[in-house]
Amino acid sequence: MSKYLNFKSLVAVSAAASAVVAPTFAPAVDAASNYQLSLDARYDSGVINEDGGTTEIIVYNPHNYATYVVNGTTKKVEAISLNYDASNALSLKPFLSIDIAELLKSVDPSFEYGDITSIAVHPTENVVVASVQAAGYNDPGYAVFLTGEGELLNAVKVGVQPDNITFTPDGTKALTANEGEPREGYGEGVVDPKGTVSVIDVSNGFENLQAEEVTFEKFDDKRDQLVADKVILKKNTAPSVDLEPEYITVSDDSKYAYVALQENNAIAIIDLTSNEAISVKGLGFKDFGLPGNELDLRKDKQVQLQNENVFGIYMPDGIATYTVNGKTYIVTANEGDAREWGEEGSENFHLNEKEIEVDGNEIVFFDTTEYDGFEEGKDYIYGARSFAIFDAETMELVFDSGSDFERITAELFPEHFNASNDNVKLDNRSGKKGPEPEDVKIGKIGDEVFAFIGLERIGGVMMYNVTDPANAKFVDYLNLRAFSEDIKGDVSPEGLAFVPGDDPKIIVGHEVSGTVTVLNVLAPQTPTEELPYKDIANHDAKEAIIAVTNAGLFKGVNETTFAPNKSFTRAQTATVLNRLAGGVQAKANASFKDVKGTDSHANAIAWAVENKFLVSENDNVFAPYKPITREDFAVAVYNYLTNQGEAFDAVIQDQYADDATIGDEAKTAVYALQSAGIMTGSEGKFNPNEPITRAEAAIVFSKLVK
Repeated sequence: MSKYLNFKSLVAVSAAASAVVAPTFAPAVDAASNYQLSLDARYDSGVINEDGGTTEIIVYNPHNYATYVVNGTTKKVEAISLNYDASNALSLKPFLSIDIAELLKSVDPSFEYGDITSIAVHPTENVVVASVQAAGYNDPGYAVFLTGEGELLNAVKVGVQPDNITFTPDGTKALTANEGEPREGYGEGVVDPKGTVSVIDVSNGFENLQAEEVTFEKFDDKRDQLVADKVILKKNTAPSVDLEPEYITVSDDSKYAYVALQENNAIAIIDLTSNEAISVKGLGFKDFGLPGNELDLRKDKQVQLQNENVFGIYMPDGIATYTVNGKTYIVTANEGDAREWGEEGSENFHLNEKEIEVDGNEIVFFDTTEYDGFEEGKDYIYGARSFAIFDAETMELVFDSGSDFERITAELFPEHFNASNDNVKLDNRSGKKGPEPEDVKIGKIGDEVFAFIGLERIGGVMMYNVTDPANAKFVDYLNLRAFSEDIKGDVSPEGLAFVPGDDPKIIVGHEVSGTVTVLNVLAPQTPTEELPYKDIANHDAKEAIIAVTNAGLFKGVNETTFAPNKSFTRAQTATVLNRLAGGVQAKANASFKDVKGTDSHANAIAWAVENKFLVSENDNVFAPYKPITREDFAVAVYNYLTNQGEAFDAVIQDQYADDATIGDEAKTAVYALQSAGIMTGSEGKFNPNEPITRAEAAIVFSKLVK
């Protein structure tokens, strides 16, 4: 492959790897995009755990421009400064390490430490708070308040199994989602703790704090209503016991907390003026039989996205909120989660998933036998393999990313599609939750709002523009995992944090590789003074012209003029293709009367003809200075790319109105480049016999350079 070739621009899956069924995905990112994810800095804890739990939860502290990282393996919170430079950006080190377990001993010597689960930063004070679970499954946990320097301010008892902690945007309260899972299973004499939300008023300082428990007991006599609303509940179990808070996000006005009840496929709303739960609403199910919701459900070692007669249970893990025109929306990372509690083989053991063989492939379904909230005769799978946007008031679905996550990862990583976070095997997770979206964070840049979603299994971060909630658009995807080994690079993103400002970042904690990455969000900007062409300032192809010039493919007609509307010649086409290939030498010199051996383009023309990228006018004439037609240009580019080993989707996306004027032998090239988004027509026509302009050529070549 040429050093200039950018696979992301080709959007076609190599036939040698596997075939994708259903429409191909077209990235929304173009050469003029202001946004592009790229690595800026990295921290490596040195702790790898294939089961996860290392650098999994992170938070950004604007008060000291640092990120605080929860390391479940070392049982510590580490702080890493974001004031780095090129010399240490890829080898960041903590400036602070806080042993939470030791600090708690000074507060409660009888407390048996279990795990640090989450961390948050106060919006206006340099204070962080971490949630800590007890070793005993039925014992209350703690919210531990610290200064940004790691000094203990207070530790407050909260509910059982606090899993997530946050501050309200106004900084007056801290909240924990206390999951209350039946970790010893179900059975006689076994306790299933109640799921609760702890509300801690910190408006008067961090001394003498006490948590108020918000329970769901008021919904016990509304069980039938919850089930009718598709809230998933274990049969013969009270909602106050079965509801399991996973994650909390708070409205911008700090009046309402929205609590993800992951295993129940629902979201609860807490009124923070009265500290009471006012509603619990189910999120419904995703129909994978609908166009746009294709998925790969089979572990058959091939990429096969297609519609299936199954329904996905949203079951979000991370959730976030944002407001548009006074209306609050909830953004969800639709992971899915089974219940597996108790010791396997014991009478108390419980697992609500079942494996069913379909076409010789084992697929994991939700076992609905012991649960209410489902329809008879339908099959359900965990998660929706997407992110979604819901109306916070009604919980109605506003947007779902459909099959984007699997389609994008399939096209970029066909040999490792649906790999897991502890192996790189193709299709390993297809039968169970696919890429598994884990967390989502919202960030505002200027007047635009973006969602960042981490994919726990194959890895990487998706970026979407969600400014218009009903019409969210894919922006970019970056995966820094090294697929040469099962665990190498940055593996299994668990927690995310957004850094606002003039130079926005997204911070990613990876729980398997034990690494934290800081990603740029803005695309690199080329200073205008580096390209002093006076005739491109307002041209539509400006960014493409900058790209090909910086790549050294071709320049202006002089130092100040590019001449974008001037025709591109046959010799120039051969020259640029040869530069793309790295300046390959032809096997023999050109033997045309109109091409001298001393001409700068002589070798490129001989090479292009030799490889049949271009054909001569006749045996003696090449016509190097003749403008190349759009049809001949398309054939030359197509022939070059196929020679480089690139495969194309043969399906015609949109037939041109002037299709009859395109040469029969050229149609394959014309429509292949159209399908890949490399070269397209205008206003429904291809205009095959018109000369291609320098600007049009620049646009095509800009899509082939990194």
